[in-house]
Amino acid sequence: MKRLIPALLALLVLIGSASAERTVVTALASEINPDNLVSVAFDAKINACDDGVFNITILVPERYDPEEIKALKVGDGIFTEGREIEIRSITDQDGYIVLNADTEDEVYLYESIDMNYWIADDNDNTWVEFPSITVRASDHFIFLDGINPSTGESLLHPTVYSMAGFLERMNSTDDSGFDIRNVEVVIDKDGKLAVIKRFYVPWQ
Repeated sequence: MKRLIPALLALLVLIGSASAERTVVTALASEINPDNLVSVAFDAKINACDDGVFNITILVPERYDPEEIKALKVGDGIFTEGREIEIRSITDQDGYIVLNADTEDEVYLYESIDMNYWIADDNDNTWVEFPSITVRASDHFIFLDGINPSTGESLLHPTVYSMAGFLERMNSTDDSGFDIRNVEVVIDKDGKLAVIKRFYVPWQ
C-alpha cells in the first residue's frame, strides 16, 4: 500500500501536466473595428436601406495563425463558429489539414492567400458576424453588380448602378439578395458607404 500511494501521486502529476499542456486555438483578431469605419473595405450582409441609411452586418472570416495550426496535436481544441471542437485526429488530404475526418466535427483547414489558415465550409469558409450597424450612403454612392439580373449568372465585368438601381434590385422579388455572403462594401474617408460590390456565388 505504501508503494502504491507514491505511484498514484506520480500518475496524478502526469495527468495534471498533460491537461495543462492542452491548447485551444482561436481565430486571429479582426482587423475591422465597427466603431471606426473609415477608409476600409469588408464583406457584409445588406439587411435594409431606408432613406439613404443602410443597415448592414459586418462579416469577418475566421483566420488562424499558421504556426498554431501546424503545432496542433490530438487532444487539443479549435474554437470555431462559437464552439470548441476537441481534436481526435489530424490528417493531410489534398493540401488540407483535416481535423476529425469523417465525423460530425470534421474541420478542413487550408492556407489562404494571406498565408493564414481558413476553415473551408462547403463552397465557402467560416465567418464571424458582428452585430448589425447603420451607415449612411455617400453622395457618390455606386453599386457594382456582378450578377446578370436576367439569368442570375456571373458577369465578366460588373454593371454600374446608382442608388436607384440598387434599390430596384434589392426590392425585386426575383433577385438573389444581398445577405448570402456575396457582398463587399467600401466605406469612404468620411465614414459613409461609398460602394457596394455584389458577386456571383454558387449557393445563391
